[in-house]
Amino acid sequence: MRTNHILLPVTLVLGALLFAAGLPTTPTVVASVDLEKVYRSLDQLKAAEARSVTLRGELEKRLAAMTDSVKSMQEDLDSFQVGTPAHNDAMNKVILKAGDLSALQSYAKLKMESEQANSVRETYISIRSACGLLAKEQKVDFVFIDDTVPGINPTNLEGTMQQISGRRMLYSNSALDMTDSLIERMNTDFRAANPSLVPPVATPAATPAAVSKPAVSATQTTPTTVPAGKS
Repeated sequence: MRTNHILLPVTLVLGALLFAAGLPTTPTVVASVDLEKVYRSLDQLKAAEARSVTLRGELEKRLAAMTDSVKSMQEDLDSFQVGTPAHNDAMNKVILKAGDLSALQSYAKLKMESEQANSVRETYISIRSACGLLAKEQKVDFVFIDDTVPGINPTNLEGTMQQISGRRMLYSNSALDMTDSLIERMNTDFRAANPSLVPPVATPAATPAAVSKPAVSATQTTPTTVPAGKS
């Protein structure tokens, strides 16, 4: 009986040592990313937004043309006597055309929302993929979304509490931030895969040696001022 009492603590100690031996000895490396800044800075999303602008323009042209057609058909109704077969036929055509216009308006709205949602979703998938590759290269184990960057928008008590409860981080060391590295990596890869979407860099013309350079004006060009706030 005494032997059992002695063996039990020894067994527990050995078990604890074996468990500790199985734990990783290297410290866990973590990093953070400002997801909103990544979204704002990616060429991939800017290209998608440009496509959305083009699509919106095409849909607006179709809507404008159909709207003009409906208005023209409504004006033509005045040419017919009310109650005549010709008037009734023209009225039915106006009703059908107005229905087509309403359907096109609904389609355009849903199409734009779908395109924008797809762009955000596809960009998020690309961010996760690129972030994983970058983390492996830099031996990072976990990458967290730094939600300490956005401020708390002024609102009522309930809205304020919802914003606070939605946060998952209270502090993030900027030295562990990999946002800029991720943006540079993704933009470089996107430009390499889509060279036609990258505007060419203008090459300055060489100044001939025989031609004297004009005097430089004392008035300097005012640099573009970047507004303060979110980068």
